[in-house]
Amino acid sequence: MRNQYLTSLCVALFTATYSLGQYAYNSSLFYQTPSLFNVATTAGGFEDYSFCTVFKLQNPTVGDAPMRTNALVADFKLSDGTSNNHFGLGLNVINEQTGNSKLMATEVDIPINYSIQFNQFSRLTVGAAPGMILQSFDPTLPKWETNWNGFGFGGNVGDPIYINDNLSNSSYSAFNVNTGIQYQYQMRNKTKYFGGLAVNHINKPKMSFTETSDRMNMQIVVNAGVDLTTRRKDLRIQPQLMAFKNGPNSNVVMGVMFENILETGSDITNILKSKSINYGLFYRWNDAASLNFNYKFKYFRLGLAVDITASRLSAANKGLGSAELFFKSALLYGKKKTKLK
Repeated sequence: MRNQYLTSLCVALFTATYSLGQYAYNSSLFYQTPSLFNVATTAGGFEDYSFCTVFKLQNPTVGDAPMRTNALVADFKLSDGTSNNHFGLGLNVINEQTGNSKLMATEVDIPINYSIQFNQFSRLTVGAAPGMILQSFDPTLPKWETNWNGFGFGGNVGDPIYINDNLSNSSYSAFNVNTGIQYQYQMRNKTKYFGGLAVNHINKPKMSFTETSDRMNMQIVVNAGVDLTTRRKDLRIQPQLMAFKNGPNSNVVMGVMFENILETGSDITNILKSKSINYGLFYRWNDAASLNFNYKFKYFRLGLAVDITASRLSAANKGLGSAELFFKSALLYGKKKTKLK
């Protein structure tokens, strides 16, 4: 029982420190909300504007206050007056909370990018996102059996105390800047290749929980993928990869999705009205395998991702790393007759 408690505590502390301390948001649905990781992907699809909401529960079997995440991603495509180039404007909001002390992190960013269409096949997009990061906790909630007085444990059992005397601030906010670039190439058979590089927290926002404070590490993200056309018109194969470097921490997520198209059309409007089923598997290095499934109908898409822990943490979370749900809408300003080339 004691070993199980210690393991659970380690999982909780690791999750809080890694995900909230340096704010490295992680998602098995990164392919649905890529602008959370690279601002250059904002408004990069066929649609003129889209909205996506995500809910994630991480390590739900560990403790009584598992980490929960809510995210909102909105993308808007704005013409610059030419026939090919356009601006992308978005709103990204992520809120995470974990632990009995209600440790919470919220990031709000406004991505802005510009997409240059070189020809009917290739496109380059560059962008930046100013925003704010807010973190807080409730110092009156943690309770210990006895309080540490510097020489031993003393005090009244159950008294609420500060975790550490140096934690002089229970909340803070900091200005944040993310940047990114992405290149996309689409062949005549509609196979699409894309790859990008992002540098997030480029200004290293100051974390002010302590008197001396600290700064967040810059996060480097590399994303790449292919949307392959096959000999079967109703099947597309979509391998993708995203690699993260967040200070001393790094990770790679890679896998493939399969898209079975149930109903489609020839122009952009009908493509958005199409029906399809997507399913696949991703692997987060030395962490978890993620099973993904989603269904698209008309202008809407909804889906689920379940992470199966593939590390020693499975002893604490019983193999269930997280469950993640999303709902997404993709819309047009008006009907378009331009056919895809």
